[in-house]
Amino acid sequence: MKKFFLLAAAAVMVFASCSKNDQPEQREAAIAFSSYTGRAISKADAGSFIGKGTTELIAGTKFGVWAYATGANPFDGTNVDNVFMNNVEVTYAGGGKDDETKYTYSPLRYWPNDEANNKLSFFAVYPFGATGLTAPANGWGDYTFTAQTNPANMVDFLFSEVAKDQTYSATNSGKKGVVNMKFHHALSMVKFKVNTDADYAADGTVITLKSIKVAAVNTVGTFKPAVATPFGAWSAQGTPAEFTVFNGTKALTTTAVFVPTGTEANDAFLMVPQTLSDNVKVTVVYTVKTGSDAEIENTAEIVLNTALDSSKNPITAWNMNQNTVYTFTVGLKPIQFIAEVVDWDAETVSGITIPAE
Repeated sequence: MKKFFLLAAAAVMVFASCSKNDQPEQREAAIAFSSYTGRAISKADAGSFIGKGTTELIAGTKFGVWAYATGANPFDGTNVDNVFMNNVEVTYAGGGKDDETKYTYSPLRYWPNDEANNKLSFFAVYPFGATGLTAPANGWGDYTFTAQTNPANMVDFLFSEVAKDQTYSATNSGKKGVVNMKFHHALSMVKFKVNTDADYAADGTVITLKSIKVAAVNTVGTFKPAVATPFGAWSAQGTPAEFTVFNGTKALTTTAVFVPTGTEANDAFLMVPQTLSDNVKVTVVYTVKTGSDAEIENTAEIVLNTALDSSKNPITAWNMNQNTVYTFTVGLKPIQFIAEVVDWDAETVSGITIPAE
């Protein structure tokens, strides 16, 4: 691989005004970044959760970049020994996801001049230093991840596509010297809603949600990135645990609402992708009270890999980047009456005779 020089300041390739006999002035160009993400980013790490439909990182968030120098050879996932950038921390300032000046890192790295013999391939992990994540030594290989059971501590763990065989003149962003880190969610987002099938409050009946718990969810898994689509795969899922979705008091209505607060950031659970076994069950506890009558507690248990509605296909797995919403509808069985009267017994004749005087 040919050597190249590093300048102390960032610059771009410049051609000065000159006659046809003049030589162009050549300067080193700093490697710059832009990014894209399809949905939610981290919740706990830097408080940077992004809801569905948003494709920009939150200002102040960070991701780690790895880069590999492969000479004239294309990147294939095996030639990762020559690490050019080792988990370099990049910060997005906000204000424009396609503006490379909004992404900063230090010290700057620079593009090689001999592009034919100095290809660079890039890969990124979000968030930088993610909670529960153990990374391989050179960035490429098995990542072990442990999901948090408390939604306030959950991390939306992301990987980027590999930006293969980049040069200053030809990058995946279409802009000279700028590498686009296109992130995908490695986890699965799961949300739960609860509603009622009728307006029971009209007759003075109050249905109150007490708790929602999900049992036997695998919390640990191994993610291995891939060069081509799909961008990676999970294996070795295990360490099942119980997730408490809700524990409190919430009156239910016919409108499906997130619990507990109605906001996606608090109600979305970020799970390790996994096949749902028969042990993955949701238990919903709610009470019913009419007027001043006694309050009755009810418990419903649902196996998540089955379809209670015969018109819909069951969800048997939580996959990467998948956004799954479960809506549990509480319906009451009214107590109704009919009446009948038991007929009088057959006549009983006493046989008493009144004597004549």
